Amino acid sequence: MINPILKNKEHLLAYCLFWVLLTVIQTMLLHWGFDLPWFHALTEAVVYCLDFALLGLSIWFIVRFTGLESGSLWNTLTTHLATATALIFVWIVTSYAISGYLLQIPGDIRSASVTHLWWRVSIGSIYYLLVALIYHLLIFYQNYKEKQIKEIEMQSIIKETELSMLKAQINPHFIFNSLNSISSLTLTRPEDAHEMIVTLSSFLRYTIGHAETELVSIRQELETIQLYLAIEKLRFGNKLEVTFKGTTDIPETVKLPNLILQPLIENAIKYGVYESTSTSRILVKMAFANELLQVSILNSIEADTVAHKGKGIGLKNVRGRLQLIYESSDLLQAEKIDNQYRVQLTIPQIDPNPIAP
Repeated sequence: MINPILKNKEHLLAYCLFWVLLTVIQTMLLHWGFDLPWFHALTEAVVYCLDFALLGLSIWFIVRFTGLESGSLWNTLTTHLATATALIFVWIVTSYAISGYLLQIPGDIRSASVTHLWWRVSIGSIYYLLVALIYHLLIFYQNYKEKQIKEIEMQSIIKETELSMLKAQINPHFIFNSLNSISSLTLTRPEDAHEMIVTLSSFLRYTIGHAETELVSIRQELETIQLYLAIEKLRFGNKLEVTFKGTTDIPETVKLPNLILQPLIENAIKYGVYESTSTSRILVKMAFANELLQVSILNSIEADTVAHKGKGIGLKNVRGRLQLIYESSDLLQAEKIDNQYRVQLTIPQIDPNPIAP
C-alpha cells in the first residue's frame, strides 16, 4: 500500500508544514536552551528535522502492518520499540555528520557528550511517536471514509429496493386493468384491441427503460402520459375527457421523477369515470415558479355517484416515492371539494441524490 502522505498532495503539504513548525520550535530550543547562535541553531534544526521527516516516511509500513487489529498489543509495542531504536540511531548518526560538515565542526558522533546524545534520543522518540500518531490518524480517517461510503451505498441500495417495490405495485395494477379491457375489446372491437396492445407495449417499454429515481423532462413525461391516456380512452371512449393547461410554459430544463403523474391521473379516472354516467372531465394544470413545479389534477365527480372503491395504491406509492427521492412528506396533497377531487403535486428543482464528496 502506497504511503498516504506521498500519494496525497494535501497530506504531503500538511506533513511539510508540520516539520516546518518543528524546525522553528527546535531552533528556538537550541538558541535559548543551549545558547547556540541563531544560524547554528537553525542549521542543526533544519538538518535534524529534514532527516527525520525523510526517515519517518518508513514508519508508515510499521504502522500499517503491525496495527492492533493485526496482532497482539505486546507484538505491536516490541516492533515499534525495535524500529524506533534503529531509526533514531541512524537519524542521530547521519544528522550529526551532516550538521558537522555544514557547520565545519567535528562530525564524529563518538565525540558528542552524553547529555547531547540523550537530548537527541529524547527528541527522536518524541518525533517517532508524533509521526506514528499521524499515520494512525490517517488510517482511522481512511477507514472512516470507507465506512461512510459503504453506508451511503447501502442506503442507496435500500432506497432503490424500496422504490422498485413501490413501482412494482403500480404497474401490475394498471396492466391488470388494461388486459381486462383488451380481453373485452377482442370480442367487440378487435381493431381497437390491436391498437391498445401496441400502445400498451410502447408504454411498458418506457417504464422498463427508466430507473425509479431517474428524473425526466416534462416533454418525456407528457409523451408517456399520452400513451397511457390513449389506452384509457380506448377503454372509456367519450366518457373520458382530459385537458392540459400550462404545459407549454414549462422550461425544458424542469425535471420530475419518471411516471410520477401516471398514478395520479389513474386516480382521477378512478374517482371520475368508473361510476359516472356522463362525460368525466379531468384538468391537468402546470406552473413553474421559484424553482418549484406545481401540478394540479382536478376531476369532476357526480354528486349522486359512489366513487370506485380501491386500496389507494396510487397515491400511497406516489407519496412513498416522493419521500424516498426528495425526503419530504408534504409534496402531495389531495382533497375533495364539492363535486371535484383535487390533487396537488409539488416537485422541487434540486438534485435529490447529490454525490458524496
